[in-house]
Amino acid sequence: MSLRAERLIEALRAEIAALGQQGGILTPAVYDTARVLLSSPPEDSRPVVEWLLGQQHEDGGWGPELRPVARHVPTLAAVLALLGASDSPESRVAVDRGLQFFRESAREWAFEGSLPDDIPVAVELILPQLLDEAAALGLELPQQPFRALRALGERRRGLIARMKPRAGTAPVHAWESWGVQPDLDVLDAAKSVGNSPAATALWLRKRLAAFPGGSEETRGAEEYLRAAAEATGTGIPGVLPTVWPIYRFEQPWALLALSTTGLLSHPALEDAVRPHLDDLRQAMRPEGLGMSDAFIFDGDITSTTIALLAGSGREVDGRTLERFQRDGLFITYAHELQPSLTTTAHGALALAVLGRDATQSVRFLLEKRGANGVWEGDKWHSSWLYATSQVMIALERAGAQEAFRSSAQSLIALQREDGGWGAGVASTSSETAYAVHALQGLRRAEGPMGEAVRGSLRNAALWMAAQAGTPPEAEMYWIGKELYGPTRVDRFFVLTARLALELEREHLAASGSHIS
Repeated sequence: MSLRAERLIEALRAEIAALGQQGGILTPAVYDTARVLLSSPPEDSRPVVEWLLGQQHEDGGWGPELRPVARHVPTLAAVLALLGASDSPESRVAVDRGLQFFRESAREWAFEGSLPDDIPVAVELILPQLLDEAAALGLELPQQPFRALRALGERRRGLIARMKPRAGTAPVHAWESWGVQPDLDVLDAAKSVGNSPAATALWLRKRLAAFPGGSEETRGAEEYLRAAAEATGTGIPGVLPTVWPIYRFEQPWALLALSTTGLLSHPALEDAVRPHLDDLRQAMRPEGLGMSDAFIFDGDITSTTIALLAGSGREVDGRTLERFQRDGLFITYAHELQPSLTTTAHGALALAVLGRDATQSVRFLLEKRGANGVWEGDKWHSSWLYATSQVMIALERAGAQEAFRSSAQSLIALQREDGGWGAGVASTSSETAYAVHALQGLRRAEGPMGEAVRGSLRNAALWMAAQAGTPPEAEMYWIGKELYGPTRVDRFFVLTARLALELEREHLAASGSHIS
C-alpha cells in the first residue's frame, strides 16, 4: 500500500472516530445568527456584528452565490439584525448595500409557473415574515415577485394550524416564523425548539418575557444555543448553524460515502466502522430515524440507513420504508409540498439492497433526468453533481444499467478541463468527489466506456491531489433555511473519493495497466 493511501486511511479513521461528536459540526449560518442576535444575543454582541459584516459579499448580499433564491433570507435577516443591534457607520453602509442587493435581485423569485422544488427550507414562511418586519420599519422592498411564495406560505400556515405540531416535528423547525405562545410542548429532548437555533432563540425570548424569573427549560434552551454555537467552530458565542444537532444525519452519510466507494468493509477501516453501524442499528425504530434522536423520523435518513444496514448484513425491517413511499417516490417528511429527488434515490437504493422492486422509483428518477443527461433541482442540495451522483448510484444498484451508463457518459462530458467538476464557475472538492462516487461502478468496465471512465477518474485524481496541500474552503451547497455545509459529511465524500482513486491506481499498477 502506498504512503498516500496509508495517510488517507489514517485521516479517515480519525474522521470515523469523531463522527457524531459535538452533535455534528456545521458551517455557521447568517440567518440563524441574525435571528439569535435579535432574540437572544450574547452578553457581548460586537463579535457577532463583526462576523455578520464579514460575511457580506461584494454585491451587497449575504449567502453563497450558487443558488440566488437562497440568498434573500440571509440577506434580509442580516439587514434587520444590523438595524436592531448596531448603529456603527460600517453597519449602516452594509444595510444600505444589502437593501440595494435585495431590491435588484428580487426578480429571481418571479418564476413562470409554479415554484421550483429546490427552494430553501421553510422559505415560504420565513421570507414573507421578514418582508413584513422590514415593512413595519418603513423599508420599501419589492412585493410582486414574492406573490407565489406568499401563497405557498399561506397554504403551509393553514396546514400547521390544523396539525398543532408537537415537539421535534418538521413544522417546529421553523417555529420562529409562525409560533406565538412559548409553550413547553414544543421543547424537545435536545432542549431546543425543532433543532433550530432561530426557533429556540425566539421561544426563549418569549418565554422569559412571560416568566421573567427563568426556569429549568429556559436554562436548557440557553445551554442549547451555547452548544450549537460551539458546533460551528468559529469560537464566537452567538454565531449559530442553521440546524443542530445532526449526528444521525452525519453518521449514515459518512458511511454512505464509504459504501459507494467500496470502503465500508475495507480491512483497515472495518473495525472503526462497525460501532457506528451497530449504533445506527440500535437507534433505528419501526417508524424510522431522524437527524437526531430528538427529531422526527425522515425518509431520507431512514432509507439511507436501511440501505447501509442491509448491505452490511445486519437485520432490518424493510416495512419501515413503506411509511415514506408515495406513488413511486419517497417523501422526507409528511405533508411535503415539493418532492425530493435524492430522497427517492436513497429509497430506491434501499429497495434494491433489500431485493425489492424499485421499478416505480426508478421510473420517477428517469422522468426527472434533464435533457443533458444529469439531474438537478433537488430540495436538499443545490449542486446537480450531488443529485446526479445519488441517482446514478441508485440506478446502478437497481439494475437500470443502460440509464446508468448513459448518464455516466454525460457526467464525463461535463468534466472540466482541469479534471474537476463544479456547478459554479470553478471545480470544487466535494462536487468532484460526488462525480468520482458516481463513476465508481464503471471503473473496471470493458471497452470504450471503461476507457473513458478510467481516463476521467485519472484526471480527477490529479486535480484532487493538487488540492490536497491547500486548506479546504467551506463549501456550502446543502439546502436548509439557507445554504450550508455539514463539515464532516463533506470531508468524508472527499477523503473516500481520494482513497478510492489511489487504491484503484495501485490496482492498475499491480495488474500492469498503463497509468498516466
